Amino acid sequence: MSLRLALLSFTVALTLAAPALAATTSREAAADAKRLAAARANAAAPVDTIKFLQPIDSYEVIGEHEILVWETNTKAWLVDLRPSAACKHLDRSYAIGLDSMYNTMNTNNSYVVGARNMRCKIIGIREVDVPGMRATERAPEAVASSADEVASTD
Repeated sequence: MSLRLALLSFTVALTLAAPALAATTSREAAADAKRLAAARANAAAPVDTIKFLQPIDSYEVIGEHEILVWETNTKAWLVDLRPSAACKHLDRSYAIGLDSMYNTMNTNNSYVVGARNMRCKIIGIREVDVPGMRATERAPEAVASSADEVASTD
């Protein structure tokens, strides 16, 4: 009888938790869409190669095929990845790596490496105006319309 009660309790808990998990996921997706729109709006022209003078500070997966690589807390790069199955779940990876040579990232032979060593080809690199991006993120009406444009193009 106690096993049945435990299973029933677990089923009820999952049923009650599912909407909360879905709401969290949709909030995170909306936040990522706003962040991606702000980054795109403040990204410079694409470059072929960049050289890091110090180790990378951090990264953010902000789209299905886009990551934001933070060289420092005030310098970021919007990295576009070639659509492929390898890049599909980068947001679920515990950590990612950059497969490149000599502290450079380029569009010719650099990859983002995710879970199970899945390699995503880098196809675009653009420097982001970080103060501009943060200002865009603080302006709710501008970001909302930009996020709608991003959603309609994807």
